[in-house]
Amino acid sequence: MFILSNSDRIDIIVYKQLHSNDWEGVLRELSRFLFEKGYVKDTYEEAIIKREKEVPTGLEVPGKINVAIPHADVEHVNKEALVINIPDKPIKFKRMDDPDSFVDVKLILLLVIKNPDGYVKFLSKLTELFQDNKFVELINSKDYDGLVEYIKEKALFVME
Repeated sequence: MFILSNSDRIDIIVYKQLHSNDWEGVLRELSRFLFEKGYVKDTYEEAIIKREKEVPTGLEVPGKINVAIPHADVEHVNKEALVINIPDKPIKFKRMDDPDSFVDVKLILLLVIKNPDGYVKFLSKLTELFQDNKFVELINSKDYDGLVEYIKEKALFVME
C-alpha cells in the first residue's frame, strides 16, 4: 500500500508495505515499484544499487532516528518523487561517514530527483529535521500523514 501526496514539483510517496529486510532488497523493491509507476527508467534499479555500494547513505543521528537517503543519478529518473518508508524493523545500511561500518536505519527517504536545482537546499533542510524532536516523534509513532505535512512545511518549500 502506498499514499501519494502531490506538491508543485515533487510527489511524496509513502510506501508502507516493505517486504525486504536488507538494504539491497529494500532498494530493489522500491526501484521496481517506482518503475511500475513510471517514475524511473529500467536502468534505475541497478544504478541505485551501484551508487549505494560506492557512496553509502546511512546516517547515524545520535539520540534521534538513523536515516538512509539513497538516490541514483538524474538520467535514470522520469518524474521526481520522495519515497518515505518507516521499516517495521531497522534496516542495516552502510554508513555515509564510515563505509566499513553499518547503521540501523529507522527511516528511509529515497530521493528520486530529475532536476538538481533546489536539491542541495532541500537536502540541507531535510537533514536539519533529523535533529527535530517533532520529526522524531512523527517517525516513532508512524504518523505518515503528519510526517508528509511536516516535510512539506519545513523542507520541501525550497524546491517549489
